[in-house]
Amino acid sequence: MSDDELLKEAREAFQLAADAEAENRREALDDLRFARLGEQWPEKVRRERDLEGRPVLTINRLPAFIRQVVNDSRQNKPAIVVHPVDDASDPQTAEVFNGLIRHVEQSSDAEVAYDTALDFAVTCGVGYFRINTRYAHDDGFEQDLAIERVANPFSIYGDPDSTAADSSDWNTAFVVDGP
Repeated sequence: MSDDELLKEAREAFQLAADAEAENRREALDDLRFARLGEQWPEKVRRERDLEGRPVLTINRLPAFIRQVVNDSRQNKPAIVVHPVDDASDPQTAEVFNGLIRHVEQSSDAEVAYDTALDFAVTCGVGYFRINTRYAHDDGFEQDLAIERVANPFSIYGDPDSTAADSSDWNTAFVVDGP
């Protein structure tokens, strides 16, 4: 496949993902403005009240409820755990994997990634973190796994054909610079 064909295919897949997510993104952005920015009045009503000199009060109680959910999660920290599942599996190997995963989580500050993803998921319905690689040293080619926070959930476009609740069946995904 040539580079041009690959780019054409990627653009088509991105357009499908963007079209499929357009309505959800509009609603999520509206939820984010409502919960975080306190924009809880419809623009038309707000404008009318401003013109009439009537108050436009907003008492935003949502951040407290969002914090409650996120803080509950912090008390019960999520973590990746490997369990041996049958007679052929080795519990010692599972323990080694658990140790490696704990090391990746600690060295990449995974708690921040998990908390950010959950905060956005509670606030606007979508939140992400990603597993990536980083160079272990500036002068070498060895790479380490890292769990990274996604500061802007609107920068991720997933596979529109996905049906798995955890998105594990994504065949395409795009990370863009802006919403």
